[in-house]
Amino acid sequence: MIMSFCHRNRLVALMWSIALAGVAAAAPVPSTDGNAATLSAESALQRGDCGAASTLYLKASQLLAQAELAQRATAVALECGQVATALAAAERWVKLAPGDTPAALARVRAALAGFHIPEAQEYFKAWLGGADRKVPEAIDELAQGVGNEALLLMLRGLDHPALRSSAAQRALAELALESWDANAALKYAQGARTAGARSADLAALVSRAQAVLGNEPAALAAAHEAADRKDGDAGDEGALAVAQTLLLLGKSAAAEAELQRLRGDATVGTAASRQLAQLAFEQGDYALAEQRSSLLLRDPASSVLAVYLLGVIAERRGDEAAALRHYAALLDTGFDAVGRRRAAGILYRQGEHEAALRVFAPARNAGPAERIRADIAVADLLSLVDAPEESLGRIDGALRRSPGNPELDYQRAVLLERAGKIEAALKLLESLHRARPLDAAVTNALGYTLADHKRALPRAEQLIREALQSQPDSPAILDSLGWVLYRRGQAAAAVPVLARAYRLLHDGDVGAHWGEALWGAGQHAAARAAWQRALAADPDNKGLNATLAKFAPDIRAPVPPPALEAAPRTSI
Repeated sequence: MIMSFCHRNRLVALMWSIALAGVAAAAPVPSTDGNAATLSAESALQRGDCGAASTLYLKASQLLAQAELAQRATAVALECGQVATALAAAERWVKLAPGDTPAALARVRAALAGFHIPEAQEYFKAWLGGADRKVPEAIDELAQGVGNEALLLMLRGLDHPALRSSAAQRALAELALESWDANAALKYAQGARTAGARSADLAALVSRAQAVLGNEPAALAAAHEAADRKDGDAGDEGALAVAQTLLLLGKSAAAEAELQRLRGDATVGTAASRQLAQLAFEQGDYALAEQRSSLLLRDPASSVLAVYLLGVIAERRGDEAAALRHYAALLDTGFDAVGRRRAAGILYRQGEHEAALRVFAPARNAGPAERIRADIAVADLLSLVDAPEESLGRIDGALRRSPGNPELDYQRAVLLERAGKIEAALKLLESLHRARPLDAAVTNALGYTLADHKRALPRAEQLIREALQSQPDSPAILDSLGWVLYRRGQAAAAVPVLARAYRLLHDGDVGAHWGEALWGAGQHAAARAAWQRALAADPDNKGLNATLAKFAPDIRAPVPPPALEAAPRTSI
């Protein structure tokens, strides 16, 4: 499974009333004067020229011995995806501010952004050598900056006393689980316990890791331990551990029964109700999902999810006006980006093409990273609505402003493949793989694209297995492995791999592959059941619907019933 930038981050954007503000262009000032370079850098940044801004800020920081300027140069280059420039600026910052934690961690982040793992390890070890290092906080900061995968690759090879505390081991366990390496998570969890940790949230983490691995007895034992402990440190996590573990194990009926039991609990009743609403939605029971979501609107912790679910139900019912109202209410919430994406899709279908694109327009004072995300979101939308050349043009424009940005390059490969330009997509993915051989997302994307187009299947499988070494439990990479096995004529071997991938991620692409492998293995009834489950969870998926048109055109997505008599008011 190859994931677009938007898919990988799950959220895309909804404020269509804000237009991009133009800024008068000013040519960069080629000068050896640091102040002039600073002014030119800011001017380039204001007009959106990330490449020039990053280079000029670096130049200014090298001419002026100001730690604050080197800090600014590093931040701009990181936001712009200018990895080499960011690393040089961070080196300058560290030189000007030796011993400064933000500078040291920025240098680590810059190395990780380029997947320069050995260098990142050396920089992190240097930082660990200082006094009073707060390792869990540093792990969290780096994960937010560069993501989990590169960070875990760096930390796997490190052994330092500061990493052996119960808090550090607990943070590493969470990082490993979020990076789809459940065995590593269990190892670190055991390390936390050896260091003295005994808590409900740690037991809940162990239960999730065991469930990811499919170890049902161990997973449920740990979940019950989490539910039974009275540490008071796990919030909802301990009490809900059994239900969440059952869901990860694919036992939705038992999970629903457990959640129903918890609905009356004064502490976690509302959280259980949220999960019940989401479960009904994912199963395609829209009447029940709408009823449950409507009851959650008055709860501040639940209303955002409720509004999103009600918006999607309205959209699938055909009430696009109501759907747009719901999505508009998601502005500046955790569902902001996905609300924007769905709203833009509606507007584009209605022929309001310019309004649809304005949905993603960043605010006037938006930083480089936000503007790049907006470009990616627009390009993704254009690709999905069959405007491939316009989509590629948008990405190419962003790359001119931020040359070499790895996220933009990756997204361009995704869009080329969608546009049917397979050779160009493979060429770009090969280039990215040479530059970032440890990046599992790139390695998997190359392997999956080869497999999906029946090219060099032995090498495709090798690449996918390499990616799986970094993220052995990733449902996206497991999907790729199952798909290449199916493409190589090994349908029976592909079925359990794809079944596990779907258990971990209820995605239409994965469901389509799982069903097709079952069909190829002669299990037609099981294939139809798999497709029906996938269609209920992801009815908008183009790949799934194409597969159904080929093998089972009679299978139809569930349709929401008419709206409730007293339509719920959108509330956040």
